[in-house]
Amino acid sequence: MAKSTSKSFSVQLAEANNTVQAKGLVLSQWDKSISKADKSRFKALCARDGFWFSLGEICLELLKQSGGVRTDSALLKDANLHTVAKQRRKEAMDFVRHFKVIEDNKLIGKFASMKDLLKAVDTIINPKVEKDPVQPEVETPVEPQDEVKQIEDKSSVQSVKTPEDLALEVLLQVEMNNISIADFKVAILNAIGMIEENNEVVPFEMVG
Repeated sequence: MAKSTSKSFSVQLAEANNTVQAKGLVLSQWDKSISKADKSRFKALCARDGFWFSLGEICLELLKQSGGVRTDSALLKDANLHTVAKQRRKEAMDFVRHFKVIEDNKLIGKFASMKDLLKAVDTIINPKVEKDPVQPEVETPVEPQDEVKQIEDKSSVQSVKTPEDLALEVLLQVEMNNISIADFKVAILNAIGMIEENNEVVPFEMVG
């Protein structure tokens, strides 16, 4: 660090000029000394006038001046904070945003790193909700009989023949058995007559 480490961060920040540039310079110098500190030192840095709160406040202000989406690099450089890691700046802003939650739950002093502290904050503000296990859908098996019935229905539809089809088949049988068309006419008319006259044969005279 460029400045003496005998003075605490809050003292050095208070002694700096009340400008973003001067306060940012103090923050950037302290940033170089922060690693995995012990709990007591980390607790002091998390105070309202400590390193993390001060860094978060200035970073949020710079973000606001940049439009609220992404901090302008020129503003960061002007504030002497361009040397502070992006992740640390983000953690500092999250720390300030959730400072009330941190205080209400007395989290300061329980952790030795900002990562662990913010992880605890996230657990509080986004508690896990236990979901009921999803029951797997059970497919209803198709009964084999239904399948057979479907096949039979299709075959029965396909086997339906027209009167013309049946007449043609019968005539082919007549020809194959060497029966004359004249004899077949008499036979078929007699057969029809049997049905129409309640099974009483009504003979037809042979022609010729």
